[in-house]
Amino acid sequence: MPVAATRGASSTRERILDAAESLFIEHGYAATSLRAITTAADVNLAAAHYHFGSKFDLLAAVFHRRIEPVERGRLEALDALERQEAPFSVRDVVYAFLSPMYGAEADDLLDVLPDLIGRIYAEPESLTKPLLEGEFSGVAGRYLTALGQALPDVPPAELRWRFHFTIGAMIQLLRFRAPLGLTAERADFVGSLDRLVDYVVAGLEQERTS
Repeated sequence: MPVAATRGASSTRERILDAAESLFIEHGYAATSLRAITTAADVNLAAAHYHFGSKFDLLAAVFHRRIEPVERGRLEALDALERQEAPFSVRDVVYAFLSPMYGAEADDLLDVLPDLIGRIYAEPESLTKPLLEGEFSGVAGRYLTALGQALPDVPPAELRWRFHFTIGAMIQLLRFRAPLGLTAERADFVGSLDRLVDYVVAGLEQERTS
């Protein structure tokens, strides 16, 4: 494909993603049609079908575009932990999981993902479950394995619960920064990393009383 054609295809795809992201966040999945998206993107309907197929596939692509840099960072951080000679700690694993959310590549994530996550979780489970499982299951599985190595005395079922609550704490921080006195400034958000790591490590390492 000629360079100019490649650039044009890329531009069309990005315009569709930008328009879909904005409309999905504002109106929700059911109330947003492919035709409304293509009108906002100034492309024809055939272009949306060519690049993404179905509306669900387009929603998945919108979500993936924002999440992929963080998930890639998590895998790279875990790979580095597993290559080191010394055993890794629970804190090492937690930091590897959470810190990519604060990296430079995640700048767009902090601007958009809170609203996108809020909209996703407002949708029916029949829509969100395959979307979230498709995006997160592989990375989550690797981190659960690593946590199991660092916490050999915690039963796997209990560890899954604790990891589930870890995800919840992370999402809570992303979505509800204002009540905590955190501004939209990235520097303010980055300052919360150590607090979040401390909180999660304490929960993962706790001794059950019942």
